[in-house]
Amino acid sequence: MKITSAGIEFLEFNEFKNFAVDYDLLGSVSLSEPVVDKNGNILIKEKVAIKENVLKKLEGLEGNYIPSFKLAMSKDLMKMLRQVLSKAILSRIDDRSNEFIFHLYEQNAERMASLKGIIQNAFYSKTIALSFFRILLSHKEFFYHLADFGLLSLGSVIQKQYGFKMVNRYSFLAGLCADIAVSKEGLYRQSFFGSSLTTAVSLNIEIARKLNLPEEVISAINNHSNSNFDIPGVNQATVNVEDLRKHQLNQDLLSGSGMEDDASDDEEEAGEYADNTAEVTLDALKIARYIMENLKTTTDKEHVSEKLLVMFTYNAEKGLFRKDLADPMIDRFKEFDHAIKRIRTIAEIENKCKFQTSAWAYPKPKSSQILCKDRNYECPWIVNGWDLRIISPQDPFGYIGTALEVGTYPKCALEEELHAKIKYTDS
Repeated sequence: MKITSAGIEFLEFNEFKNFAVDYDLLGSVSLSEPVVDKNGNILIKEKVAIKENVLKKLEGLEGNYIPSFKLAMSKDLMKMLRQVLSKAILSRIDDRSNEFIFHLYEQNAERMASLKGIIQNAFYSKTIALSFFRILLSHKEFFYHLADFGLLSLGSVIQKQYGFKMVNRYSFLAGLCADIAVSKEGLYRQSFFGSSLTTAVSLNIEIARKLNLPEEVISAINNHSNSNFDIPGVNQATVNVEDLRKHQLNQDLLSGSGMEDDASDDEEEAGEYADNTAEVTLDALKIARYIMENLKTTTDKEHVSEKLLVMFTYNAEKGLFRKDLADPMIDRFKEFDHAIKRIRTIAEIENKCKFQTSAWAYPKPKSSQILCKDRNYECPWIVNGWDLRIISPQDPFGYIGTALEVGTYPKCALEEELHAKIKYTDS
């Protein structure tokens, strides 16, 4: 598969067939150029809907034609691209190892219903959708990094109901594209602040303009590098813009769009609130950058919540972030810190099990009971007559513990300590 600024091209029949079938595109897409035999005769005309009979015809003629299948962009193909991209991005929230992002959105359940729409609508143009589809297929880990960045930026905005049009979409896009130029050799995993960020931003902006991103988004990417924050004891990434420019992905992204983009009707909605939208988008990106860079460099994962809470609060009070954005985020950090401490307490109690790994606090992360996962009825801590029936598999929450299968389990007396300590922690 080859993704170009004009669409998607396949140079092998089976790959083309699988793509059309797997993404349920039969009957809704067509070719932008005809399929011709080796003498130049047309076998399949352009702009003819690709249906099962067309695939069967091509399958029967395989070897007798030039295998070049260029899909014409259509509403159905765009819909598919947006769905695939949003699904991949939303999976980052459900990934429990992505603890802070999970917490950030878990605390805004009422906004989750609109989240899918916000993310899908962010890919409002063919250029943006095709570019990120290319990244998803060829650079999946980098795509996940960009997705996390976008979710952090959006997450800092949805803590409050703003009346500024497009502020959610633009905040997400700003985070999604803030590191778009630094995929080479995993450079995005290194630390970007100060001069390294300022240097990288120039190429990020160049690519953002090629993607025809809104000026509010481009301005946020450009100006968020002015944030005067430092991470003590951490070395900045070494950035050579000319080397980055030669990287194949950046070459592809910089090649520009050779097609007319059909932007969605609501792309121009930002007009009345453009200034406010731009300001909030900028500060959302500054917050996302600050969190992202600190998460990268924190080796002590057990105390990451405390570090984020203390450092973010300090910098917020120093005026680094807008108060209306910073205050709700501080609340999220406090909740996150509390949740981490609760999980730590739960793990400590589970570790007191006489059989090492049998004690299982239920349900995680807000456990109120402890059962014996391995059903060690000979254990003196078994509470007879109070067996617990689990009717659905239980997630161990992140990397803590193991999953709990459906079944009936005896209760453990360690539950008394759980009640005492969690109550003490909550008070």
